Amino acid sequence: MRLLILSDSHGALENMFTAVERMKPDMLVHLGDTSRDAEALAARFPELPLHAVCGNCDIRPTRPETLCFLAGPVKVFATHGHLYRDHESFLNAASLSGASLALCGHTHEARIDYFPGLTALNPGSIGRGPRRSFAIADIGEDGELSCRVMSL
Repeated sequence: MRLLILSDSHGALENMFTAVERMKPDMLVHLGDTSRDAEALAARFPELPLHAVCGNCDIRPTRPETLCFLAGPVKVFATHGHLYRDHESFLNAASLSGASLALCGHTHEARIDYFPGLTALNPGSIGRGPRRSFAIADIGEDGELSCRVMSL
């Protein structure tokens, strides 16, 4: 199973659509900023399951601030990231949820951190900044994760 993880799109719909068309994922994850962009993804790719959270730039959010879901055999913890004062707080919340894949955005800085039993991933920003990026998480039937950040 392939997850396409997007964050901080800030209205850059074409960037998101290009990433989906290029990577051909099985599931989409939108980590907020801007929720209406997640709605546009759902409308453009109705055949793909979409999990989305709101971010700090979402006025009158209609999505939750944190979300846990299954992607194949892997439990995923997803949040925009603005609720946590630092990376350690985010990691603690993800760990307490029992997830093995933790996703957050907010900083516009892509990174992947590996810990025993937990992979933490920030896809960066698909919508702003000099390096527009997104992430892919490939999940094997046995739950093995392979994550990478991609430039648009």
